Amino acid sequence: MLRKIAIGIALFAAVHIGVGVYVIYRLDSQWARESREQLQKLQPQVVTGDQKFAKKILFQDSGLGEITQVLVGWPADREAALLTLVGKRKVDFLDTEAALKKQTSLSDPVGAQLQAVKLDAGGDFGFLTRDQSWASDVILLDDAGQEVWKYPDGVLDGVDDSTAGELGPDGKLTVVVGFNGGGGIVLLNSQGKKIWQKPEGNVWHVETLDIKRDGHREILHTNARGQLLVRDANGEILTQYLPGHYVSDFSLTRWGDESQPTHILVPTTENDASCCRNELLVLDAEGNRVAGFDAAGDQWIHQTSGSPVRGANKVPFYAVLQSGTLPRSLLSIYDSDAKIEYQEILGEGCLAIAMAPGELQDRLLVGCESSVWEYSPRTSSPTQGAAK
Repeated sequence: MLRKIAIGIALFAAVHIGVGVYVIYRLDSQWARESREQLQKLQPQVVTGDQKFAKKILFQDSGLGEITQVLVGWPADREAALLTLVGKRKVDFLDTEAALKKQTSLSDPVGAQLQAVKLDAGGDFGFLTRDQSWASDVILLDDAGQEVWKYPDGVLDGVDDSTAGELGPDGKLTVVVGFNGGGGIVLLNSQGKKIWQKPEGNVWHVETLDIKRDGHREILHTNARGQLLVRDANGEILTQYLPGHYVSDFSLTRWGDESQPTHILVPTTENDASCCRNELLVLDAEGNRVAGFDAAGDQWIHQTSGSPVRGANKVPFYAVLQSGTLPRSLLSIYDSDAKIEYQEILGEGCLAIAMAPGELQDRLLVGCESSVWEYSPRTSSPTQGAAK
């Protein structure tokens, strides 16, 4: 009898495993088919405005890997350079002529995105993994590309995202970590040790921002309910931005002439009489709407970042870079009336956007797979409107 029961259980399990494998196969095949169909529609091309912006390769290095951040000034200035290109395998520092000044190899290539972070009040820097999407731990590297610590290191908790917090009482780095599922949100000290943990579901994205402008940063994050929440340094919820909107992704952005990002770029959907309109909202640090742009609503897009850029006679534009699950990116440049002046489908994944100021006009830099593109406005536009 026991043998028959065991055989029955084994058959039952085998059937369910087979059904599960079949369902996964069907879903994977459907996803692959839909991806191919989307790629056919997303042929690399300038969609509009090909006479309004000039484009050229600024720098290429196949050893960099996917470029996840382009920075102007710090931390390159600590290496007597101008630009920092953070890749998944190496970090390049370029001089004012975009020539390689210094290169740092990572101790191990990272699977997640990587960003430069300040380690102390003196401006010493390292590199922190971001947008882990469950596939990587939080890893802090020093300026030589060597691993300093890893969190949670061996614990089967999926990390969604992590970011540098404010400098702690000891003048050193703190790190905020958002977990998938019920892992909540965690604050780590400079040694990667937990300071506190708060319950929360699916903390998709986290940032820190000095909202009160008192020199202390608050925590912003999204969750499974599509909320954009603000927490204090102790992890207590202070308020919610954009109630009534579902938010999963957002980013910090500079706006106007500010040198550091104090605004928030939020892709969202606004409901109106015609149903659903995809929109990019720019909020100030207190959550007030500053500007809005019509946006692409394709499901393959899951990451959005932006930067102001000035043309001749300081004419303002605002550039938005979107990327996601396909080897494509969408660059949209809006004029001061929030109208698209230039739009291009890039035939690769591009994650980094930055602005290099110039005497006559700015240069827009877009970091992709081992290469950086430079865009320069060809013409001027009216100076009044949304993108000031």
